[in-house]
Amino acid sequence: MAGLDGADLLVSPFLPMKIRILSVALLALGTAFAAETAPLQLKGVLNTGKDKLFGLSTETGDANAWVSLGKGFQGYTLKSYDDAKSLLMLERDGKTYQVAMASEKIGVADAAKGTPATLADATAVIDRMRFEEMIAKTLEAQKKAMGRQFQMMAKQAGGKVDPKDMQEYMDKVMDVMTEAMNIPQLKKDMAQIYSETFSKEELTALNDFQATPAGQAMIDKQPAVQEKMQSVMMPRMMSAMPKIQQMGMEFGKQQQAKAKAAAEATAASAGTAPATAPATETK
Repeated sequence: MAGLDGADLLVSPFLPMKIRILSVALLALGTAFAAETAPLQLKGVLNTGKDKLFGLSTETGDANAWVSLGKGFQGYTLKSYDDAKSLLMLERDGKTYQVAMASEKIGVADAAKGTPATLADATAVIDRMRFEEMIAKTLEAQKKAMGRQFQMMAKQAGGKVDPKDMQEYMDKVMDVMTEAMNIPQLKKDMAQIYSETFSKEELTALNDFQATPAGQAMIDKQPAVQEKMQSVMMPRMMSAMPKIQQMGMEFGKQQQAKAKAAAEATAASAGTAPATAPATETK
């Protein structure tokens, strides 16, 4: 027994089953500890609802991407992730590697709550998303949606709107809205909100994602998505208007009846008749 090493324990059929099982567990544990650290950085984990994306970059930062389990990055295949340890296991050429979350370096207490973000952290994210361009595209999409809405309302009312007049009117409306929004100040307000809402680590992950082709595609196509959503939602909202109008009328009648009952109750307790409007004299 004293001369047997781990391999001998595994192959020896004369040892008790418990000892053989224990030796297998010990060797598996040793393999895990033997995993080398990959020359990569794990900057964040993004839960998309369907699966998880891992923000990876090279140590020099010249390559970065968001990758799911089973996919590859820089020759490494992502195998598994330990949530409790924030440890990503990878494989390359039959060898096991690991990489820990970069935020683990800030300590357990700070990692749990995240490092407070600064305005500079938030501004970097907003600059990356091309804020002014995104707002301009969003306003343009909104103008188109509003134009379609006005035309629909005019059509339902039986009237006709001159397209040129409509365009001039919409341009004036958007100019007023743009001036009121004060886009430079809006950008500062958004940076303040981001710095108060997200941690430094979360903003770093967002910034890294937006630097990827997928992140840039999301920024570029978001206004188009919003415009299409408007075209889907607006007819449904308009179809509900008759019912909403009826509900408003019924609510008004209920409130009138409630006010009348309250006045009558007050008059009855005071022993006086409630004031009524004088009857209109008919001729």
